[in-house]
This record gives sequence, structure tokens and C-alpha cells, in this order.
Amino acid sequence: MEDDTVEYGPERIGPDGICERQILRGKRRRHFVMVPWTWLEKLAAARYVATYRVAHHILYWHWKEHGEPFTLSNGILAIEGVSRWQKWRALGELEKLGLITIERRRKTPRITVLKT
Repeated sequence: MEDDTVEYGPERIGPDGICERQILRGKRRRHFVMVPWTWLEKLAAARYVATYRVAHHILYWHWKEHGEPFTLSNGILAIEGVSRWQKWRALGELEKLGLITIERRRKTPRITVLKT
């Protein structure tokens, strides 16, 4: 039996014409993120749009992991259009704003959300 998916750049398109990226976005639209007001005040000083996108992902995963430190992969952010370089720039900015600490490792960074 032959696989009917087509490789198109980094995305795979199935036989029905829907790419995996669209499927993942559809599943994630049911989720939401609560942003503390202190984060909104501090994010007002952010210089990059990617900082906001990464901040929302960090808050979501902070809730999902019950407040424990977690790793933040490039793949999950790539779905939202954030490259690995934008991710690191945003993480650095969030750390400077005093919202997170980053454990820099050889693999994905380990993020800890600071109590504000």
C-alpha cells in the first residue's frame, strides 16, 4: 500500500489536501491561556512580537506542568511561526523582564516561571 502524503517543504500534505499544521492548529484552538496582569504590564516593554507568542506558550505549559519547570521545544513554536532564533531572542527578553529563568542546556532550554 502506498502512502498518499506529499512532502511540501517542512509540511506534509495528506490525500485530503489538509496539511498537518492545519490539523494541529485546529486541535489547539480549543485551548486558552490566562495571562496574569503583571505579565501584561511587563510585556508592554517587549520589543518583539515573538516575545508575546513565546510568553503565551510559556504560560500555557506552566499551567499544563502544574508549575514545574519544563522544556520548550522549537517544533511547538514553529507551528505558530516562531523560528528557533526568534525563540531564543524572546526567551532572553522574558528573562530580562524578570518573568522567567532559563536553564541553558545543550538540548532544549528548561524554563522556570518566576512568581510575580
